[in-house]
Amino acid sequence: MKAAPFEHHEPTSLSQAVSLIESLDEPTILAGGQSLVPMLRFRLARPDTVVDINGIDELDYLHEADGYLKMGALARHADVEDSELITERYGSFADAAPLVADPQIRNRGTIVGSIAQADPKGDWGSILIAHDGEVVAAGPDGERTVPIDELFLLPYDTSLGENELITEARVPTPVEREGSAYHKLKRKTGDYAMAGVAARLILDEDGRIETAGIGMTAVDITNARAADAEDHLEGERPSADLFEAAGELAAEQSNPESDEHGDASYKERMVEVLTQRALGDAAERAGVTKRRVTP
Repeated sequence: MKAAPFEHHEPTSLSQAVSLIESLDEPTILAGGQSLVPMLRFRLARPDTVVDINGIDELDYLHEADGYLKMGALARHADVEDSELITERYGSFADAAPLVADPQIRNRGTIVGSIAQADPKGDWGSILIAHDGEVVAAGPDGERTVPIDELFLLPYDTSLGENELITEARVPTPVEREGSAYHKLKRKTGDYAMAGVAARLILDEDGRIETAGIGMTAVDITNARAADAEDHLEGERPSADLFEAAGELAAEQSNPESDEHGDASYKERMVEVLTQRALGDAAERAGVTKRRVTP
């Protein structure tokens, strides 16, 4: 099936895009098209106007600057997967990128587009939660930053204003004794997550956990933070018993639904296991000798 007819706009600068979005009636923004293009093909989406931002070169970047890892709105999943910077310094990002869909999708799909879609089964939202990340939104009134914890409201719904678009996602650059990881369970290659967990740990000079971040995928109505598990970890020394207890707390805080891939209790158990594994890898990358727990 072909997409229904729509008006197509191709701005070449961010200012042009912002002006267009303000002037048009309910425009749809196209970046990678990971979700939008299939919806257009099957006519599940029938927008009157599409603003295609792929010609805005200023949004195509992936680099460290001003204390952040910054990902412009046109940074692709494949850019993360192929980046030496990511491989060397951002374990959770390096873990997640090869697990997103398939190579064709990763070559076109964007990190920011995935976050803006606000699909609770998306991977990058959980990773930004674990890293205390934020997004930059641009609109008629200028730019503003939105902490990731304030972005997701409901499935496919965010706190963005009517005429705003996300231009950048960013996380703080890693400090000494920091490590992160992402573990994901999916039925087969190309599937969305049945459950996923991102973890980030920062250790103090004494080897205790100074900061813990845990984001969960596909086990609530949005990407969700496991705050109780984070609180339980902070101030403690990394250990298998500690991570097991954190996994139990994360599972208790998750709220999965039963579906054709498994019932809710199975997914809660997967959160427990994936949390332990992500914390184990994050601790190892922070400098702790690994003692993997294999429940």
